[in-house]
Parts: sequence; C-alpha cells; structure tokens
Amino acid sequence: MRSRVLVPELMDDPAIDPVEHRRALNGLRRVNKLCQTGKHLAIEILAIAKKNNRNSISILDIGCGSGDVAINVARRLAGRIECAVTGWDISQTAVDCAAKDWAAKDWAEQSHRLPAIKQSIVQVHFQQVDVFQATDARFDVVYCCLFLHHFTEEQAVQVLTRMKQIASMAVVVDDLVRSRLGYVLAQIGCQLLSRSPVVHFDGPQSVRAAFTESEALGLADQAGMKACSVRRHWPERYLLRWDV
Repeated sequence: MRSRVLVPELMDDPAIDPVEHRRALNGLRRVNKLCQTGKHLAIEILAIAKKNNRNSISILDIGCGSGDVAINVARRLAGRIECAVTGWDISQTAVDCAAKDWAAKDWAEQSHRLPAIKQSIVQVHFQQVDVFQATDARFDVVYCCLFLHHFTEEQAVQVLTRMKQIASMAVVVDDLVRSRLGYVLAQIGCQLLSRSPVVHFDGPQSVRAAFTESEALGLADQAGMKACSVRRHWPERYLLRWDV
C-alpha cells in the first residue's frame, strides 16, 4: 500500500445522524481501548513533564471525539502528576458524548486499578471548538490521536503549525501507519469491535489516508517542528513528538 488515498469518511459528514454518530464513537472507544492509545500517550506526557521538571501540566486533545482517550490519559496520570485535560472537537455530538462519559465515571470504584487516584488533582472538560478559531489558547502539551490523517498534506501542515503555536512544551501526534498489515488489521478489528457501518467503512479508509512515519516527519518539518522523534507501536501506529 504505497500511495495515499484520501477518501471522505462517513463520520466527517456534518449531516451524519446523531444516533449513528454516537454508535460509531462507541465503536472507536473499543478500538482505542484495545490499542492502549491512552497508555502510550500518558507515558509520553509523563516523560515530557519529567524533562521539564514539572509536577503539574495542562493538556489539550484536539479532535477528541468521544473523549475516551483524554479520560484514559487523565486516569493514568492521576496520582502521578497534577493535570488538567481539555478536549476539543468541532462536533457537538462528540462533545456531548465525552462530557456525559466523564460525568458518569466513578473514581472510587476504579481506584483498585490505578493507585492513589484523586479526582481533586485531575480536571477534565470538553468544548466544541474549531482549533483555528481559538486564537488565545495555550497549553503545555498538545496532542491529537487518529486526527491528522483526515487532512490533505497542506491542511495537515496547517494543523501541525496550529498545534505548535498552542503548545508551550511539546506536541504529540498518535496516528495510523499506512501499510498493508494496518489495512488488514483495520478491516478485521473494526468488524469485530463494532456493529457500526460507519466504523466498518471508516476504519480501513483511515489506513489508506494515513501518513507513513517519514511523511509525518516531513509534514512536521514544514510546520517548523525540527528534530522530531517518531516511534512505531502496536498495532501499526506511530507516535511523533516535538519538544519546544
């Protein structure tokens, strides 16, 4: 799978039925849980905080969807560093789902999974925001997950440039790798983890639209982010990081 194919995904359609949208978001929650997306991001954010000698940090998730990754990151950071996590999405349906999911969390019930969870030192909230219209925003770490591949190369550079402007410490991008293995895994995984036809279509199409690690590094370079690090992790994903 050498050439990149950018096909509009069903979930990007502003006219998508809200019920079907929520169904698709639930499917993506299961995909992210299996892929341990929150774990990989939390590890990277902890490393950034340590490098900067910080015990508190503000975090922005751009294109947060259902908010599951932002919430998982917050849970994993709880008891380790003080954090405030904000999720932005242009879809009000997604923001409503994220806020509802966060409000429903029972921290006491989950305390056996992660030690020393204290809700008082973890703040999470979600907003309907267009990243290009939030001119005064500023966060320590800005990340996006399964977001960059939705854009053309030119648009992706604009997104990365905006992330660079908002971040005071680091930018992190976690996304799919365009590969034959990734395409097969997306086909199988989306069928097994969701009954949503939107997820069944969008999953494989996302892989076709994804960037390779070298392409992502090239886009970051165009955005003015020099000397980025990039590493691959399971299943056929890459994590790119740029430190201010």
